[in-house]
Amino acid sequence: MDLYIDRENLKSFISSRHNDDFDDCCRMIKRQLHVIYNMDKQSIKNDPILSQWILRINTGRGDSEDTDTFLIDSFPMRPIKSNSYINWDRKKLTSIYLIDDVESDKLKRKGCVLLGCIGEELQVLSKLFCGNDYDYHCFYELQRDFNSWNQLIDDNQTSPCTDIVINDRYLFNNTEDLVNHNMSQMLKALTYNVKSKVNIVVFTLKEPLFNFDPQKAITIVRKAVEENTEIKPNISFIVSSDKSKIPHDRYIVTNYRLIKSGDSFLYFSTKDEIITHGSSFDIFSLAKKEYALFADDILNTLQKTYNDIAQRNKDLIIGSKISNFIKF
Repeated sequence: MDLYIDRENLKSFISSRHNDDFDDCCRMIKRQLHVIYNMDKQSIKNDPILSQWILRINTGRGDSEDTDTFLIDSFPMRPIKSNSYINWDRKKLTSIYLIDDVESDKLKRKGCVLLGCIGEELQVLSKLFCGNDYDYHCFYELQRDFNSWNQLIDDNQTSPCTDIVINDRYLFNNTEDLVNHNMSQMLKALTYNVKSKVNIVVFTLKEPLFNFDPQKAITIVRKAVEENTEIKPNISFIVSSDKSKIPHDRYIVTNYRLIKSGDSFLYFSTKDEIITHGSSFDIFSLAKKEYALFADDILNTLQKTYNDIAQRNKDLIIGSKISNFIKF
């Protein structure tokens, strides 16, 4: 994962070294992130504070670590605009931005990418951890310590997003009330504080979805997301009659998180009583390299599924057909 950082943000981050979060964030930058400095390398060498920082970060990284990058022309382009992200690819949409620009709030308020102004460096970087334990993984035991999808908000598990990819064979293998209750809560949690258009792609089996009615499914997804974002999302369904084409384990991939479940994401009754027979689900931060690679593998598998289905029967590709994570 790339971290873009401006000079004044870097100085601000270094000045926060006495904060309790600093060492953990520093360790994450050193071991997990590829730093892209919005400044030339020579100017850092001429600054004792910044050059000492570079030395600290690079020491002990190992030969396998990607070389950090120094840019003459800052990215994103200045001034920052509310739509600066529109033509970014997935790599840029899953990066972190610590930006010194008077207009950066315009983009930050969209909730589409992790972005912080001067003084917000620790706050933004800490969002890459899963919860408050400075870890990249959070485990929930469904039968004991997960009460509703709103718990993701309460536990600080939410993050900005432009895209949500869901893989769940039997997501629509139930009543309209039950699907609506679970999907609405889940999507509202995943798009918490997002105020921009979100692309949603769902991989699922044909028979459960068609028995449920694809239009009803689209309506449920659209209503839940639009209530949060105030913008209609792009919604696509990729369906197959062949179970082997839809991975068994259930996954949700967003810009900064991977959620994995062994059972369908329909966890709760309409009275919020646990009804799943699954034992647990996991949340992974894509700041950690191995989890990011795993998410890449999942998306590559789903891309192959889409390619195969689209080649055989385009009628099984339903909806907007717009995504930054799946190529239509």
